Amino acid sequence: MAVSSTPQGPLSVGNVISAGLRLYSNHFKDYFGIALLATLWILLPFLVSAILVVFLGTVENFHPLLGLAIPAVLVLFFYCLGKYMAGAAAIARLAFGELTNQPETVENAKRFTKARLWPFVWMSLLLGLLYIGIWIVIYLVMMLVLIALFAASGVVSLFSTASIEQILATNPGLVIGPALATLLMILLLLIFFLWLGARLAVPDLPLAVEPEITASSSIGRSWQLTQKSAWRIALILFVTALIALPLAILTQLLTSIFQVGLTAVLSEESVTYNLLLAIASYAFSFLSNVFVLPLWQSIKATIYYDLRSRREGLDLELRDRRI
Repeated sequence: MAVSSTPQGPLSVGNVISAGLRLYSNHFKDYFGIALLATLWILLPFLVSAILVVFLGTVENFHPLLGLAIPAVLVLFFYCLGKYMAGAAAIARLAFGELTNQPETVENAKRFTKARLWPFVWMSLLLGLLYIGIWIVIYLVMMLVLIALFAASGVVSLFSTASIEQILATNPGLVIGPALATLLMILLLLIFFLWLGARLAVPDLPLAVEPEITASSSIGRSWQLTQKSAWRIALILFVTALIALPLAILTQLLTSIFQVGLTAVLSEESVTYNLLLAIASYAFSFLSNVFVLPLWQSIKATIYYDLRSRREGLDLELRDRRI
């Protein structure tokens, strides 16, 4: 399968998925090694936090130590987050290099993304603040609309004199109408965040590939490239999630089995039980992430390649490599 230098249209959803899977399988060893190291980095602050909890539990007056422990853990977390994101970006950079017929070594890719460690952290913080800000605005608007709907329908005043069962029996439309409006708003909210997630699907790719780009401009670049392609990208991400679903189910199954075994030897009220269960849950989740991360980054690299080749007319060719 190939893409001409002047593409007539976007790659189909199936082509993007198959290209990403091909990259994932053909370069699994390299991608898996990077993903494993990146996952170990992001696991480190959780392990340190667990050790600190156990240690502080043995100290009678541990409150003065919190003033030192909390800032240290936060700094460690952001540093490890940067190492994780740099590793994930290295996978995407390698995949993009394969797609553009310009492969590079794992060491060179890791060197490039490692140099942008803190921009990756700043990019993740900006994205987090953006999502939080949008959610707060939408939440406030939804609350105002719902209050207005219930006030206009007279349900609020009726609640003071009758129960919801009585209202439903005498005039069900007073409750059903606002309830349906609430469900509609929730559905629209889910659709909006699905669209927004697609528009911001590849914010790390420009930072991982393109020179002289900042964290904020990398987010803007994702917004620019995904214009008019949001729903196609959303479908690609949905299909990828379905592919990764069996591993998520297996992770949950392993966690449940471990919990059953742990319940047989320890009390569910004990600190040791909850600590071991939390560690095991994180361990299984992070282990599954080692397998899933290269797949996501391969798919995202293919999306980024497709968007750039169509919008910028890059002379790129999607290579069909087989083992």
